[in-house]
Amino acid sequence: MILLTKNSFQSIIKNIFIIILFLAYIIIKYYNILFFDYEKEYDLVISSSYSDIHLFFKHLKFYKKYLNYSDIILIAPSNSSYLFFNDTSFLFIPEESLLPKKKINDFLLKMRLTTTKRNGWYLQQFLKMAYSRICKKEYYLIFDIDTIPIKHIKMFKNNKPYFDMKTEHNIPYFITMNRLISGLKFAKRSYISEHMIIKTDLMKSLLNEIEMNFKLPGKFFWEKILMAMDMKDINYSAFSEYETYGSYVDTKYPNVYKHRDWHSKRDANSYFGNTDNLNEEYIKWLSYYYSALSFEKYDKFNVTYLEIIKEKCLRKCYKPQEFFNKFQSFLKKE
Repeated sequence: MILLTKNSFQSIIKNIFIIILFLAYIIIKYYNILFFDYEKEYDLVISSSYSDIHLFFKHLKFYKKYLNYSDIILIAPSNSSYLFFNDTSFLFIPEESLLPKKKINDFLLKMRLTTTKRNGWYLQQFLKMAYSRICKKEYYLIFDIDTIPIKHIKMFKNNKPYFDMKTEHNIPYFITMNRLISGLKFAKRSYISEHMIIKTDLMKSLLNEIEMNFKLPGKFFWEKILMAMDMKDINYSAFSEYETYGSYVDTKYPNVYKHRDWHSKRDANSYFGNTDNLNEEYIKWLSYYYSALSFEKYDKFNVTYLEIIKEKCLRKCYKPQEFFNKFQSFLKKE
């Protein structure tokens, strides 16, 4: 029988304690399963035109179910407030309190833009950027109003926010951003994922740097952005807040964000028309691969597509990405 002295017993206990601490460190660092991995607080910010406010109310249930925000903010024209009088489920900010809407529209129409189809599109981007200057939280999440989450989405890992990366690339975006701030790196993938978690102080820093670019006419960030665009591109797509913020942060603050591949169905409108045609069965099937769906008004709804999706045997045979790939291949052959 081995007899332990008091000193040897204490030594064993000490070594066991050290081993436990080491194992705990490994678990926390590499497996991320303890309490250190939590969602930081953030506001959810939705910017809408008057004509799209009905989408906000349609999509509200998806935001509530799948996103872990603190407050939800609706930025919309002041004359739309009567549509949700006394509704306390969200906070309303008139867009005119953030930016001089009429001045921006006049600037576009008189000086740079030859059509009105892009006025609102540029304004929505500027509003989501300008919100940083009144945001009280460290982070806020912007979500395109025509896009919904269809599964629970975590925006942080190990205290770091995610950039959700896709494959879109539009050269005019990069031309504009490098006229605004030279030396920004071009990512191999795109930051355009129809949503983005914004670190408030970094967005404010971006706006300040743009306004300090005295090579471009204007005083405010939105003026300089508009003046940085090529005339041949301004009537189409010449600026992206997602691409500009993502490139800025990864160039100047490369260790702030993590990156992950993002899977979303951007042409969901072609297949479902609107969220009324989505049921829990479809959402469960789609969420095996996709995290979000976009219902862009330019994608025409085809009821035949929906009838095909209704075939349960097809959904059992194919995962969603396989189904849509085969379906698109079939259409090209027709």
